[in-house]
Amino acid sequence: MWSTTFRELMRRYHGVEIGMHSYGPCLCPGGLPEGTCIGNYCSLAAGLAVFRRNHPTGRIAQHPFFFNSAVGLVADDTIDAVRDRPLIVGDDVWIGANVVVTPGCRSIGLGAVVGAGAVITKDVSPFAIVGGIPARRIGERFPIEIQHVLAESRWWEYPIDRLVPFLPLFLVDATIENAQRLRTHLGSPARPQ
Repeated sequence: MWSTTFRELMRRYHGVEIGMHSYGPCLCPGGLPEGTCIGNYCSLAAGLAVFRRNHPTGRIAQHPFFFNSAVGLVADDTIDAVRDRPLIVGDDVWIGANVVVTPGCRSIGLGAVVGAGAVITKDVSPFAIVGGIPARRIGERFPIEIQHVLAESRWWEYPIDRLVPFLPLFLVDATIENAQRLRTHLGSPARPQ
């Protein structure tokens, strides 16, 4: 959750961007595909599997011999490379245990919740709660008015020490009043990191 050095090493040597205070067992070398970008304050449970390309089912053969240059038969990959289809995970996202993200999903939006065991086949909207196989929208975390105020607050751009004075607002269910109070007290961030 805290190491800026670890985040820099993951970016430099593994091509994975990890936002501040995000955590989870998959945030390790080889745990996520190159090009993945994880926002700030994300919670990622064990068993998250992220796939960025599929076997070419319309071809005569689906075997990697015929599409993956790393296997040695073809000089260049004959389907999109993993790095060409990055997954972008927004800020304050919670992904439950044993979730599978397929290449059909390119982004999981701000504040979204993905239920345990879900198979994500398409993009997830901000503040959506999704679950199932394939994952479907179950609901919203907040009414649209609260979503807008929280999005405007951009609280996730602040380091934890700047948020501690507002801790009481984070310890109760979100209301329009406490979301507005947070937005007002934080002001408009000019990249406070």
